[in-house]
Amino acid sequence: MKRMIGALVATVLALSAPYAASAQGKAVAVSFGSSTIQLWNDILKAMKPALAKEGYELLTDDPQFRVEQQVQDWKAWIAQGEVAAIMGWPTNTDALVPVTKQAKEAGIPVLGFAAEWQGVQASLLTQPEQDGRDLADHVAEWIKKTYGDKPVKVGLMSEEANDLERLRVEGIYKGLQEKAPNAEIFKLSPAINREEGYNAAKRQMTAHPDTYVFLSFSNEQIKGAYKALLDSGVAKDDPRFFLAGMDVTDEDIDLIKIPGSIYRMAFGFRSATIADTCVKMLVAAARGEKVENNYLRPEVVTPENAESFYAGK
Repeated sequence: MKRMIGALVATVLALSAPYAASAQGKAVAVSFGSSTIQLWNDILKAMKPALAKEGYELLTDDPQFRVEQQVQDWKAWIAQGEVAAIMGWPTNTDALVPVTKQAKEAGIPVLGFAAEWQGVQASLLTQPEQDGRDLADHVAEWIKKTYGDKPVKVGLMSEEANDLERLRVEGIYKGLQEKAPNAEIFKLSPAINREEGYNAAKRQMTAHPDTYVFLSFSNEQIKGAYKALLDSGVAKDDPRFFLAGMDVTDEDIDLIKIPGSIYRMAFGFRSATIADTCVKMLVAAARGEKVENNYLRPEVVTPENAESFYAGK
């Protein structure tokens, strides 16, 4: 009888081992698409000491937008046995479904960042299409004030590799169609990083030199467009031009603050706010507490309030 009870206890312990390991894990992992996105770096920088205060080490990776690399990174975290929760921005949601299932089976809750997919416990979300429409409202107001009903060409940095980017672009595009019907909108792609933004703007200016409005679903691409315009001879304070993007970092703020800057505004999130929400969600998940979706909305960043958006504020 004792041997039977002992065997039963051993079996139960063996079956529950992955869950026990994750519950005792002293690390949490965050996976973004690439280290080239400064906003993500700012978020991670703020999260690290906050998580340390809660007793957790922060693990990160750099898949450089390679789907398979991100999957392999997650598999390594699961195998390690020290990770108590994972949060990730998916390079491809479908590709993360199997590894998310593996994490769940190992007792490791998975949280989504700006996306949801099968198996996640909860996500930090925005409303990307509405966010894009809100940006379009501000752009349309400037177009009306500056050009009235005259035709205006708009270069819209575009990327549709995932829902966040696709819906932001869609929101900007539809919003401008509705609020600025005199705008002729050109979708410029690919434009996933600063170099591609630079090249896309150069091509647009070559084909249509009278393109005075450049917009983006993020901020790296718009900085590329900004440099392309300056390299082509456009002044930093040329009143004909309007550049704006979604997301904002200290570098963007510096450009927006230039008197009369052609980089007129952003529609972005405070990195400190994002980091704080991520930390709270990860810690709760790591401790086995119930975690629900959290929704954040971006704010308008202008020369008047840009100072308050610097990282850490």
